[in-house]
Amino acid sequence: MAHSNEITRLLNKVSRHLQLGMLEPYLNKTELFNRNKWYETICEDSLPEFSRNFPYHFKLLVNNETCDTKKDESGNLWYYIKEDVLQGVKLLGMKDIDWTDHSQFNSSLGRGVTMNYWPGANICPVEALNSVVSLQMNADLASLYNRGIYIDFQYPDRFRLVGFGNISYQLDRFVVVLLVEHSNISTISPTKMSIFEDLCYSDVANLLLGIKYIDGIQTAFADIDLKLDELRSIADKRESIVEKMNDARVSTANDEVPIIWTI
Repeated sequence: MAHSNEITRLLNKVSRHLQLGMLEPYLNKTELFNRNKWYETICEDSLPEFSRNFPYHFKLLVNNETCDTKKDESGNLWYYIKEDVLQGVKLLGMKDIDWTDHSQFNSSLGRGVTMNYWPGANICPVEALNSVVSLQMNADLASLYNRGIYIDFQYPDRFRLVGFGNISYQLDRFVVVLLVEHSNISTISPTKMSIFEDLCYSDVANLLLGIKYIDGIQTAFADIDLKLDELRSIADKRESIVEKMNDARVSTANDEVPIIWTI
């Protein structure tokens, strides 16, 4: 119900911003320009464009239930995300292993603490450390001595764990952060809603410019002579809106882009 209310509120704002109050009763009589078509445009144009710059992230526990594993001809082990895990949502990429997850599900934290390599099947010792101080000491020591491990993601659905010398590793279970397309507006942060709404205004305005094909037509009721200049000017703003999002993508405005401050 809350999601439905948010959609209605967004479409109301679109109507007010594009000054469609008097015209909307007539638009709703055709499937080409009614509110359902506005929402379809937002889902197919605005949400994907916004997601490319500010994706939605969620954590995935990688294990036998969520991923299949297979070695390629070079002996590299790949994890394949199972289709039902994403539930139809488009996967855009993968951020990293969730190193902040100290739970028993993240066995990656226990690797390479005092060694120069990452073994693949050791029992996670982290849960034996019952204090925050001990966990922090373990992380500090790990950062000094291990060679590191990172994710090599290949679109659309597979990745591998890579360490020193381009060697693939296998962990029995670990948590990763996936970047996916927003499936609806409820996952968009309120602090980013203004730029998203501007994108929606532009996309819906571009849709409604299709009215130009009936503009100036004489009917039995009245002459249709619509003023489309305002809609055209809003539709033309899309390029600058996308450019603004591209500029903000690699900045502190984007939670999904790693930022390192140096002094």
